[in-house]
Amino acid sequence: MALQAIQSFFSGNPLDRADHLRKQDATMADLLKSAEAGFMLVLNGEILSDPVGGICWLSYRQCAYLPLGTQIFLGLEGGAPRYAAELEGKAADFDGLFPDAKFRDAKFRDARALGMKAGFSHPELGIIAQAKSMLSWHRSHRFCAQCGVESALVKAGYERLCPSCNASHFPRTDPVVIMLACHGDEALVGRGPQLPPGYFSALAGFMEPGETIEEAVARELMEEAGVEATSVQIIANQPWPWPSSLMIGCTAEVRDKKLTLDETEIDDARWITRAQARAALAGESADFMVPPPIAIAHDLIKYWTT
Repeated sequence: MALQAIQSFFSGNPLDRADHLRKQDATMADLLKSAEAGFMLVLNGEILSDPVGGICWLSYRQCAYLPLGTQIFLGLEGGAPRYAAELEGKAADFDGLFPDAKFRDAKFRDARALGMKAGFSHPELGIIAQAKSMLSWHRSHRFCAQCGVESALVKAGYERLCPSCNASHFPRTDPVVIMLACHGDEALVGRGPQLPPGYFSALAGFMEPGETIEEAVARELMEEAGVEATSVQIIANQPWPWPSSLMIGCTAEVRDKKLTLDETEIDDARWITRAQARAALAGESADFMVPPPIAIAHDLIKYWTT
């Protein structure tokens, strides 16, 4: 169910995350081996999917002899348990391993590619975001930050517990503000060195400790473009599982259009009109391009044009 006006890609996860079950070890063991259980396989960050980008859910029996690493409980889908499991090896190691007609054309695909292939937000992308973020956290947080001993996965994957000092560690999400600065009838777009030639996007940056969202927007705009925000409006947000961020989309009114760019962060920036933005969104601009619909920057620019 969509709870925000703008349905961004990787949102809309339909699963009941069933937190109340995670500490019930006997129940979780039964669910894991149930006939209704489905497993999403993740190999080097890529998802086993069908040709149209849907998740290929395997049964417990189909996974029994696979070299699985970390396994986490995602939640319930209509009462059926869903899991994500990290597969160890290379994609070529598993060619032809799934002969069933249902999986004959399955292959491991990048989550961005799945979103681009679909062309619109759909619930399974939200499940993929959850799985990718969780598995990435487990890979990078194997050892206790307090004493350095390798920790153990508990609570069905939603906690790591140190056997030495008993410290508990929980998954983290990094908040990122992404904002479209506005002045009069124009908006500011910029391009960093990571963007392909000709692409312009909204400016963005990680929030820092002790900041509100609005304060982070104002700081980033001043640091990157030298413009002073006078008001900030939160528009939409988006899970972004690279590795585990929450993109917080905003617009900000700024005092004037004079730019002082941080050239280590921004290669170029420009003020655009709504007509120019509409043309770029429609793919009809000869001057510049904007990010595709998979990115929340696309949603922000589209929102501003309406």
